[in-house]
Amino acid sequence: MPKIDQLMPVPHPLATPEPAKDLVVDLPAEWFLPSVHSMYFQLFSRLLALPMSAAQRDSLAQPRLLPLLDYLPIFDATLAVHQPHGGRLLGLQIPMAAHGSMGAAALASASIAHALETIARYAHIRNRLFDFECRREQGWVSLWMRPRIPLQDYGLFVQNVTVFAKFSILRGLAHPADLQRGRLLLPWDAPEAGQAPADDVPCVYQAPALGFEFPVEVADQPSVLSDPDLYRHVCQAGDEELERLKGSISARVRHLLHAHQPRWPSLEQVADALSTSRRTLLRKLESEKIGYQQLLDEARNELACWYLRQSRMPLAHVAEKIGFSDQTNFSRSFKRWKGCSPRDYRRQFAAEVATSL
Repeated sequence: MPKIDQLMPVPHPLATPEPAKDLVVDLPAEWFLPSVHSMYFQLFSRLLALPMSAAQRDSLAQPRLLPLLDYLPIFDATLAVHQPHGGRLLGLQIPMAAHGSMGAAALASASIAHALETIARYAHIRNRLFDFECRREQGWVSLWMRPRIPLQDYGLFVQNVTVFAKFSILRGLAHPADLQRGRLLLPWDAPEAGQAPADDVPCVYQAPALGFEFPVEVADQPSVLSDPDLYRHVCQAGDEELERLKGSISARVRHLLHAHQPRWPSLEQVADALSTSRRTLLRKLESEKIGYQQLLDEARNELACWYLRQSRMPLAHVAEKIGFSDQTNFSRSFKRWKGCSPRDYRRQFAAEVATSL
């Protein structure tokens, strides 16, 4: 498998990768909702040697879905806007274990076709940015992926990561000769020479949608790794995870917080909005191993990171926009979360606006 540094040189932590100039300050509300599993964030941070504060490490101790906004450091470190095809290499670096019950169930599936059905069934456990659908038509079995939220200028990069990560799952299941008979379906033009690693699997560019497919005679071949008992056991765990996601109280709290920012609602107001008592809300959050203050701190810092990266807004105005009464309290909170001051954070990721502070 190609190494990540063959395509995307990792900037030094003090380097200043150029941020996207065309991005607007206002973000879609969906960027604040839990969407991508924290396991991927930890994996990418290690691959790219990104620094992480103690507060961030503590918050990631409990595996959970993170908002896409949290992945901005990953996007910046990989120059995602300017090198979008680097996403394929990042996707290929994801090991099977990082996919959780979805990956384990796919590996124990009866065939490639069965694995595609399984991926479509459980993909939302770790990636809610896309809807996944398995189809069988005209002699092909395919897995289609459709973005659920606006991905802004990061769309091509995120789609590359996702489709190549899902295809890579099949490397542990299928014979290399069978993989060569599959086709990656990419709804964009072929990258120019040097912009992406050579394709070791046939790619169809300008495809009608994102996904990949296999001839039915290949997709239906029995897998030598098929394990029905293991498959049932892992799927039971996957079904339980899906049910927990549907009823996640922390996700509902996070949604309410961002819906009312910068006038962040109090714990009592959130409880009233959810038609429950303060005590019951705290108990439910505790069962998910997270607290209201942690959710509020995360929401504020996510929004602060966006303004610091993508605007020339003075620090005092950023503090006001995210609900702090003064710049000092904002700076103290931000440093606790990110391990550096807002001023240093802006200089690190947007050197060209540092002089405006």
